[in-house]
Amino acid sequence: MPSTTTFLKLALLLPFCATALACGSDSTNADDEAGETTAAEGTDSESESEDESTTTTDPTTSTSEDGSFIPDDESSSGETATMSGNLGDMCASDADCMEELFCNGVPMLGFAVCSECGSDSDCDGGNCTLSTNGYFECGDGSAGQMCETDMACGDGLYCAEVVNLGGLFNGNFCSECEDDSHCENGQLCSPMIEFMDLMNIGGEKTCVDPGTVPDGQLCDADGNGDEACMGHCTTASLMGLIEVGVCGECETDADCMGGTCMEATIGFDGFAGSTCG
Repeated sequence: MPSTTTFLKLALLLPFCATALACGSDSTNADDEAGETTAAEGTDSESESEDESTTTTDPTTSTSEDGSFIPDDESSSGETATMSGNLGDMCASDADCMEELFCNGVPMLGFAVCSECGSDSDCDGGNCTLSTNGYFECGDGSAGQMCETDMACGDGLYCAEVVNLGGLFNGNFCSECEDDSHCENGQLCSPMIEFMDLMNIGGEKTCVDPGTVPDGQLCDADGNGDEACMGHCTTASLMGLIEVGVCGECETDADCMGGTCMEATIGFDGFAGSTCG
């Protein structure tokens, strides 16, 4: 694409050329009325003016062989300015990525990157999971990897919902258990997660002893949460879109010995359990 400066130069040059030609014509008519000698001088002057005008404008209006004002290198640079994204590049849709890649994540929140897969179906017998490389790639179904069905996980593992992210993001991971029935010796199936942000998340459900899950870690608020937590399992909400159980110090003010129970919180950078203040 030509630059704005190039167009401005051409726009300023055209009126000047038109004025020069008009003046040359008026000068010739006036010289004709004055006499042959004056006309001859006017003609010579006009010729010199035209030569100078041609010499002056040539560098500005130089053209390529095809008659274009735009140099070949500018045209070629314009064609390459819309290169598609590579693995790990931010994107808003599949169109922003190279042909064989997928835009995976949460584009509406700015958490999406060009990836090897968009879902488990893009992986031959495997699972599509967020990797340490910063993009989604096909995994081997190991514990802690994202999944969509039990079939995508390794032997003896279950594809369990570790955290409900309100449909914004896949919160299912290959896990040791999906519910308490998969645990032995009175242990409880409890979610655990490593959450830095929406593009750095991992976790699984594991069998734990009752009363051992520390504050700030996830718990099943609708199930065995209070049994699994060292303290209390309360619900944290993110703008009403996401609700998760988080272990904390208190459930009500009565648990704070005269203090105030501050609710558990969740943000795009992680979770925090309830505290007494």
